[in-house]
Amino acid sequence: TTLVNTVVTAVVAALKAAPAVCTQVDRVRLRALPQGTGLAVAVRPLVAQVAQADFVPGVPILWHTDIAIECYARSTATTAPDVAVDALVQAVYERLMADPTLAGVVLNLQPTSVAYEFDADAEQTTCATLSLTARQRCGAATFT
Repeated sequence: TTLVNTVVTAVVAALKAAPAVCTQVDRVRLRALPQGTGLAVAVRPLVAQVAQADFVPGVPILWHTDIAIECYARSTATTAPDVAVDALVQAVYERLMADPTLAGVVLNLQPTSVAYEFDADAEQTTCATLSLTARQRCGAATFT
């Protein structure tokens, strides 16, 4: 299992831990929300980069892995789209920042941004994407 897989798995597990941040927490969602689903979260890896200038054979390597957590919410005529997704973004953020090491899986999580997309699927769905960087260390000869 690569360090990227490890951090995505840990983030999904943290968001699904009882009580889950919402009923639907997926890994790399590829389709629009199913009809009737009001809230959903999808976790996806973005990029992993070596975070140190020098490489010394046999010495562990520091990595920064960027993760996107997409928070989806459907809005209604009586609820503004940004308000509809707000509580879910807050729940995801609070859950992950409660233990920014993900039970020791990463050195730490650092929030970097939140980006919004409105009417993401022409179904009155707002997507707020929380971007985080996970600092990780792996062996010099492995990617785990």
